[in-house]
Amino acid sequence: MRPTRRAGASFLALASAVAFLAGCTPPPDPPGPDDWTLEPIAIDTQVEWRPGEPASRAPRDGAGAGSLADVSFSMTQLAADGTGGFWAESAGSFLHVGADGETLARFSDEQLAQVIAISSSTPQELVVARAGAAPAIAVLDTTTMTMRDVPDTAAGGGDSSLFQYVDVATWDGDAIVAHVRPERIGYLALEILRIDLEDGQRSLLHTEPIALDEAPMSFPDVPPVRLDVDGEGVIHLAVPSARVLLEADGTERARTPQTADFPLVAVRPDGTGLWWGGDSAPGRATSAIVGGSSEAREAIESRSSCDGLSRPDALRLRGDDGETPLPFLCGANDAVWTGSEWIVAAGGEADGVLVRVTPPKSSE
Repeated sequence: MRPTRRAGASFLALASAVAFLAGCTPPPDPPGPDDWTLEPIAIDTQVEWRPGEPASRAPRDGAGAGSLADVSFSMTQLAADGTGGFWAESAGSFLHVGADGETLARFSDEQLAQVIAISSSTPQELVVARAGAAPAIAVLDTTTMTMRDVPDTAAGGGDSSLFQYVDVATWDGDAIVAHVRPERIGYLALEILRIDLEDGQRSLLHTEPIALDEAPMSFPDVPPVRLDVDGEGVIHLAVPSARVLLEADGTERARTPQTADFPLVAVRPDGTGLWWGGDSAPGRATSAIVGGSSEAREAIESRSSCDGLSRPDALRLRGDDGETPLPFLCGANDAVWTGSEWIVAAGGEADGVLVRVTPPKSSE
């Protein structure tokens, strides 16, 4: 299970806790061609509406005036929506942001509080991993807000966190799932499964042991495991001890050792990925914060170093040319590629931010 899973609180009552954008401070200089741009995403806090509800519950015309906030949104799960926008979730609180930055939906649902991972199968459907007493893989239809369990995906183990689905991605109509179960004293077996979303038929693609003490900062939860899939079906697997690439059939392509407390990966279709794990390293990459309130900018700037953070893993870019250290957004909660940029969720209840991360123009 993800160690920050219960840190997120419902944000339907956030209006009194957020910093509004009336006092935005523009960046001192425009970004250069070699800068990564980091843009805080502002949310319309007056939008309280879920897909499938009557039109009268939809956002009102002009509702955004004076209600935009770009801090205090502590989100722990992200998923692209397939149309350039994204979904964010934490402890049953959901947020949908469109490709143009508009807040499309925002709501809380206690029945979805056990969701610990999300991915998209279509623009209208989210594939979710559910923890707790009834762990399973399920499909959430966001147009009707109904959820169906994928057949034969009950993980077993009751309330034990040692039998759980811990992350999910989608590729070619199937779910690519990370599942853990006890193997021997002090160890779990990590299984990477491919599951048909209609009939639940599964294939075991990969398995490896995970020591329970590999990521001591995550204790007492299961050591974090994250995965993502690129356009060729290559599985990018982040575990505390390594960054692993698996072919679509599960054959191991590459493995890079690391020591990570909260490993994370978000990959774009060409296989280039953002990876969080291990200590920071020197590098030449530069970044510029674009727009945002002074509070949001401070929250981003405070993560240019991993020192003193509760999630201390540094960021790296990994592609065909090798790895490049990126000295910003240390210790993210989650990240996702939307089609033109990465969205990164970072921070906690007091300084949570959603950041649009765009590669430098010189890399295009």
